[in-house]
Amino acid sequence: MRLFLFSLLLLSQPLFADSYLIRNGRVVTMSVSGMIENGDIRIVDGYIVEVVQDINAESVDEVIDVGGAYVTPGLFDSGTQLGLAEVEHFVGSSDNRVKGQPLGAGFSLALALNRFSSLVPMVRQEGITRAMVLPITGSEILAGKSALIQLGDNTPFSTNDGNAVHLYLRETDRSLAGGSQASALMQAVNSLKEAKRFGKNRRAYESGRTRKFRQSEDDLKTLVQVLKRDVALVIHVDRAADIETVIAELGTFNLRLVIAGGREAWRVKQVLAEMEIPVVLNVIDNLPSRFDRLGARLDNAALLVGAGVKVAFMTQDLYKDTRSLTQAAGVAVAYGLSWQEAMKAITVNPASIWGLENYGSLEKGRVADIVIWDGDPLEVMSAPTRLMIDGRWISLTTRQDLLRDRYSELENQDVPFGYR
Repeated sequence: MRLFLFSLLLLSQPLFADSYLIRNGRVVTMSVSGMIENGDIRIVDGYIVEVVQDINAESVDEVIDVGGAYVTPGLFDSGTQLGLAEVEHFVGSSDNRVKGQPLGAGFSLALALNRFSSLVPMVRQEGITRAMVLPITGSEILAGKSALIQLGDNTPFSTNDGNAVHLYLRETDRSLAGGSQASALMQAVNSLKEAKRFGKNRRAYESGRTRKFRQSEDDLKTLVQVLKRDVALVIHVDRAADIETVIAELGTFNLRLVIAGGREAWRVKQVLAEMEIPVVLNVIDNLPSRFDRLGARLDNAALLVGAGVKVAFMTQDLYKDTRSLTQAAGVAVAYGLSWQEAMKAITVNPASIWGLENYGSLEKGRVADIVIWDGDPLEVMSAPTRLMIDGRWISLTTRQDLLRDRYSELENQDVPFGYR
């Protein structure tokens, strides 16, 4: 009986080691330690406890010698639709937006996330371990709250579903506010003023003794968090003049502002640097496809970082750009950004912008999100060979890999064709 109970206890334990030693790597720490040649990393219970050379392998459950390969923190995509869609152009649902409903800033897309999406393993194959899933406009320019997710197999998908609210002020969004950029910005300012009034008169609101609010209670409560700086306000805007106006109009509220898109942000880089407003870019989306992005250019990131602006990178389009995060970082390097700064834009900078204290670098006390590469991470032909999230090794096999293996040698299979 005791042997049976002991066997059940063993089976109930997670099937992974408690401690690892990654040995002999070209460790890109993204910390003050810089790059450590022939470096070792010791991981215990999901956290990094030591990053130096020649760590003693005693009392470590598993040792992995990477033979001088690049070892980096897990990468962070600061803007994606991952987990909200599976098939391009499918119109059966729109989990990233709200249409025809009185819900804007308070909309939480985290309730619709699918962590079992077949696209998740594809993204992990690019070395991405964390991502920010964005809402997009439906009926309101205030689109709702993004969800911060980690891409492990055995844990809940959403890590934080309320650390940023998204306001869309691009040329294509003006129709939601009467067709005018001025009207759209006035609507955003008035929404914040309403939330401020709501925050000061909560009891009166609950007892029905205040004048009517345009926004729902969920929206107002969310914007109160924005006003308190507990939640960032991410403004999707491209034109330089619009960025200046937004900063001037919303600066009086003392918010945690983040500019997303920012195709012409380089033109106002000094203002962004002085106000310490970070910019989230899709580096390779540089075509002047609309009038508000005529000044788009591939060296945008280099110009911003050179002025002292904190920059992070995103992919945005789930189907066109799923595999382009490191490629975009490499393009930024080709157009003047340093290799180190490009790596920051997909590791420590997103962690800082989105308020994650224990991610983005390989140093003591950080969560063990680690990628081992077969080449320079920013080279287009490089790929991860192993990937760890929260101290667990994660499979890099995708559905596409399984289909390839299943159908590549049909003539050698003994089962009838219809069962293959």
